[in-house]
Amino acid sequence: MEKLTIFFNKRTGTIKSYCTGVQSMDFFGDEQEDYSLIFDFILVDYDPFVIQNIDNFQVIDRNLKIKQSAVPEQYL
Repeated sequence: MEKLTIFFNKRTGTIKSYCTGVQSMDFFGDEQEDYSLIFDFILVDYDPFVIQNIDNFQVIDRNLKIKQSAVPEQYL
């Protein structure tokens, strides 16, 4: 099964970047050490909905979650 690598801010859970396939912090090249201080990454199953709506997601406790603000109040 294809994967997505999601890079996120450790403190806020905000998604910084993503790429298809399995990656590591090497994704950031020479800046890897610096980025590792602020960002981390998780692997999730490939999902086109996530890619098309990446701004509506965040990482909470190392899990990809849809932001509550992205769901209309009538569905909460």
